[in-house]
This record gives sequence, structure tokens and C-alpha cells, in this order.
Amino acid sequence: MEKPLPTTMNAMAIISGALVATTLPLPTPASGEVLIQVAYAGVNRADIMQINGQYDAPLGASPLPGLEVSGWVAALGADAQGFALGDAVCALLNGGGYAQYVAVPQGQVLHVPKGMSLKTAASLPEAAATSMMALLHAGSLKAGERVLMHGGASGVGVLMAQIAKQLGAEVFATVGSTAKADFIQQHGITAINHRTAAFAEQVMALTHNQGVDVIIDTLGGPQLGNHLRLLRPHGRLVSLAMLEGSEIPPHTKMTRLMMNNLTWRGATLRNQTADAKAALMALVRAQLWPALENGAIKAQIDSCFALNDAKKALNRMQERLHMGKILLEVSPE
Repeated sequence: MEKPLPTTMNAMAIISGALVATTLPLPTPASGEVLIQVAYAGVNRADIMQINGQYDAPLGASPLPGLEVSGWVAALGADAQGFALGDAVCALLNGGGYAQYVAVPQGQVLHVPKGMSLKTAASLPEAAATSMMALLHAGSLKAGERVLMHGGASGVGVLMAQIAKQLGAEVFATVGSTAKADFIQQHGITAINHRTAAFAEQVMALTHNQGVDVIIDTLGGPQLGNHLRLLRPHGRLVSLAMLEGSEIPPHTKMTRLMMNNLTWRGATLRNQTADAKAALMALVRAQLWPALENGAIKAQIDSCFALNDAKKALNRMQERLHMGKILLEVSPE
């Protein structure tokens, strides 16, 4: 006999700009949705922005932070297919991961890769979907090309760099310490320690002044001039975030954008349609899951905090101490 579901759940809610432990009603899965009992939730910089009032949840999404989880299928909405109660899954969310249960469109839910723990699986959905969106859809990365990305030791960065390498690219990634440089170089990624010298000069030296084909930018406007200078003819700049700000410095010349036939494109994951997210997750399952199962790509966990210690987890991310993914443990495996 199946154990009845509870009527309430523990969660971390945003109240007056602060993260607060609270009790909420259990979500009810709508048609085509899967209710997941959360084992672990991934921590992302977008969570910090949402708590600070800088990144609102999409219309109709849960107002709770949390963009990815792993756990077990607890209930199925009408017409939901491909899953059974108790299945071990991970999911890309529109919001709501900082809670014991979350309802997710079925297209954003994947079975956990074979042989992988739920803890490791929780680190994958957001980083994997973002990587596919940035590298393939927006960046059109091809085998034999060079790619530069920033924050190479972050949860997203270290996975994206491995995916780019798996796709046949030569990968350069910026980091902020010798320890982080050593960490990513274990994965065959060329580390650019921006604390020792300007990243643009280092990239040009390492590429014999040829530059790169694709840049995955999370720094924003202040680095636009450097990024345009680093791109080879027909290069692509993909902007995912603006950690250094959105303002472009005066006297930044756009000449290279035109003369070298460059492409500059912005991309965000959270505001994509359900169909677009489902397509990305299908791509993740087809291209990334086999590489994870055979060990060609390795998920990296930095640390794990209890759900009620979410503030400590976010502080670790804010202070840029992490190497790999930060997780919240919600229910033990």
C-alpha cells in the first residue's frame, strides 16, 4: 500500500528580501507534470539574484528559489508519461527547488544516469541545459574550434568546459586562484588565472595572437572590448550574465564586430518556454548522459548544506570559495 503524501512541506521562502524557513502546502502536479520528493537541490547564482530582488521568477512559476533538484517521483499529474512512482530523477525547474516537494513539467525531468547517486545528479540539470543552450544553440560550437569561458571552477563552468572539450573544442577558462587553476586543469582545460595577468593578454599569448572562436561571457559590458578583440573572424560572443555590470565603457569600438563578421548573442535559460526547455533536456539526455555514464565527463561537487543552512551555502557562492557545485540536502537518500 502506497504511503499517503503529506499535506505540507518544509521550504525556504523569500520574505521581505530574506531567505526564511517556513511551512507551505504541498504542490499539486498539473496535467503533464511530475511531483518530485526532493533529495538534493542545486545552488545557483540566480538564487542570490532572486533573493536580492534582481531576478523575478517567470509568470506562473513557484516563487521559491531553486532551479534544479534530484529526488523520487512522488505523484503524477494527469497525462504525465514516461515515469513511475519511486523513480530516481533529476529535473530542471522554473523555481521551487528549496523545498521538500516540487511539481515539474515532465519534459524537464530525466531519469538519473545509470550508476549515479542522487547527490551527484542534483548538480547536473541547470548546468547541463545552460551548457547545451550556450555552446550549441547560441554559440554553434564546432569540433576543432577554441572556446573561452569565465568562472571555470564554478559548478556550471567546470561542467560546460568538459562538455566543450567532449565536443572537440580546445577550452580556455578563467579562474581566480592557483588552486582553482589546478582543479580545472585536471580535466584537460587550459586555466587562465586572471589574478596573475589580464585574461585577454594571456589568451592571446597562448593562442599565438590568433584568439578564439567562441566566448561564453558571464562578465558583461565592461569586458566587451576585450571579448571583441579576442574573437577570430566569424567568432561568436554569447552573453549569459553580467557579473561585472551591464554598462559598456565609453570609447569601446564596434569596428571588429562588423569587419570580422562577428556574432554577439544573449541567452538566458529560465525564461525559455517549456517546449524549449524540454528540447534542451532531451539533448542533455542524448549527448551528455552517455558521457557521464562512461566517465568521460565527471560531475564535480564542492559542498553540501542542510536545507535550513541555505544561507551558508549562498554565502559560500557569494564569496567565490567553491570549486564545483554547491548543493542543499533536503531528504537523505
